[in-house]
Amino acid sequence: MRTLKFMMLGLLLSGFATVYAQDATTGATKIVVSGAGCFGAVYNADEDIKVNFNHYGFSPVFLWKLSDKLFFESEIEIQDGNMELEYGKISYSLNKYMTFGCGRMLSPFGAYGERWEPMFVERFPNSPLRADDEQLPDDTHLAWGAMMGLDVRGGIPLGSAKMNYALFISNGPLLYKDENGRPTGLIQYENLLDENNTNKELGGRIGILPFSNSSLEIGFSGKHGIAGSASDSIMNLTDSSYSNYAKIGATATAVDFNYVKSIPELSSVITVRGQYTSLTVDKADYYLNDSTNYSFDNSQQNYFAQFSIRPAMVKSKLFKNLEFLVRYGSLTAPKDAAWGAKDLNGAGGAVTRLDLGLCYWFSWRSGLRVAYEMTSRPDGTKTNELLAKFVTGF
Repeated sequence: MRTLKFMMLGLLLSGFATVYAQDATTGATKIVVSGAGCFGAVYNADEDIKVNFNHYGFSPVFLWKLSDKLFFESEIEIQDGNMELEYGKISYSLNKYMTFGCGRMLSPFGAYGERWEPMFVERFPNSPLRADDEQLPDDTHLAWGAMMGLDVRGGIPLGSAKMNYALFISNGPLLYKDENGRPTGLIQYENLLDENNTNKELGGRIGILPFSNSSLEIGFSGKHGIAGSASDSIMNLTDSSYSNYAKIGATATAVDFNYVKSIPELSSVITVRGQYTSLTVDKADYYLNDSTNYSFDNSQQNYFAQFSIRPAMVKSKLFKNLEFLVRYGSLTAPKDAAWGAKDLNGAGGAVTRLDLGLCYWFSWRSGLRVAYEMTSRPDGTKTNELLAKFVTGF
């Protein structure tokens, strides 16, 4: 099956290349193929095998201009042998302030997933600390990943300032179940087929650029959807002490910021960016074990902030391509939930991580990223790893 997938990808790339070449001879190019590839390694002194080549990826991006108003864009993502359509979206430009889109698209909730996660944009060899499989039984995809739905987006001038917006309706979130089929209170956002109910999720992001040079952007995001289903209730709602799972909603908010500034006195460019996200799920009863039900404050928080400086205006060709980075992140799952990181007393707490990084840019989207990752958990355990990734854009 994997061989067949790669053969199909090869044929698709060949087809696009042929169309591109034919259009290029007439001067009416309609298709652009872009993307990136990567290769990574990790060093961990605590592991039996201390050095591992642990990651590779290839992500071609196709941009197709069907007319002056109609566009199609997609990305095929191949990561460590797994291949999927990351997104495939059709867009129609109504005017310079409004564009309608539909399909499988990257979530515009927050700035990270849609803007900063692509491998040729991310300056670190790793992603920020987030609610993924390493921290939770099933990742939430709260601030990244794909969704199926419709959106409308655009930009509006506000005098010397600017504003951009993205509003969407998509298939809603899913109340995750354990291996016994019982809801746990954990939310899964990549519910691409909306398998649990007919309700849709509504959300969006508004970005404000207060300065005329657009050096600063502050974004505000929110979304809400029904995550549960009546079929999730193992008691069939016959006992009033158990929740009506069909009414359980999930509400998420986020604030992000990005600031880029040239400092001639230091012959450098600095970048400060970060994102804070919060998820709150309606109160409900869940099973702690086979015979005991319990309830908890089902809210979690996740944030990261990073700073980088690049001496881009110095004369040295070596140093002008170096970027020095530092990033700190935290993830706090619900304190009393059965899942999530616990301290020695069984109470929930925050997982934190500090990343110290160095990036050498060979071009504006190709470079070598190196980082020392230090992760701390509530039970006192710590993990330190040295990561490296080479990324090349095309």
